[in-house]
Amino acid sequence: MIIFANEPAKEMTYEEVREQFMPIVIKVMRTANNRFLYNRVEEDDFQQTMEIELWRAYEHYDPTTGNCFTTYLYPKLQKGVRNATYFKFALKNQGIIVSMNKPMGEDDLNLEDLFSSEDNSMYNIYLSELTAIIYSNVSESEVELLKILLDRQTYTVQNYADKYNITRQAANQRVVKLKKKLQVIVATQYLEIA
Repeated sequence: MIIFANEPAKEMTYEEVREQFMPIVIKVMRTANNRFLYNRVEEDDFQQTMEIELWRAYEHYDPTTGNCFTTYLYPKLQKGVRNATYFKFALKNQGIIVSMNKPMGEDDLNLEDLFSSEDNSMYNIYLSELTAIIYSNVSESEVELLKILLDRQTYTVQNYADKYNITRQAANQRVVKLKKKLQVIVATQYLEIA
């Protein structure tokens, strides 16, 4: 018994299942094989591997689960793709070692030397300048509000409200007021927007 998604379930032999689902098998096989520009897997060999998985899906399919046959077939086809293409990805299992810090050639140049490193020095200067502007414009009473703006996970509005015995809404208004104040300060002093 084979359950379909868009038609009634029916009893089918393997030959009928093969005829019905072979287009799906071929599509999955070709999609996987198209990933390789060169040295593709021989289609006859690939198809044979996929048909073995179709047979296994047919043999182990249990309609009492209520799942469509294609739901069971698809993972089997993915396993077939893996089995047919595994050798292309298994260089590490063949004793070939590739390392970024292994010396290449006679001049001891490493592979990692060829990659550029990110220079964050200007970013750090801008960040420290922005931080200095913000902290110079925050009063002692606003430091806790700033902590809420910077890290809401650790410093919550509710904890601030409880500490100063005010409502959560009042604490939130103070946070919003500081945020607006800092937006103006950053725009005029850091971004130099008039």
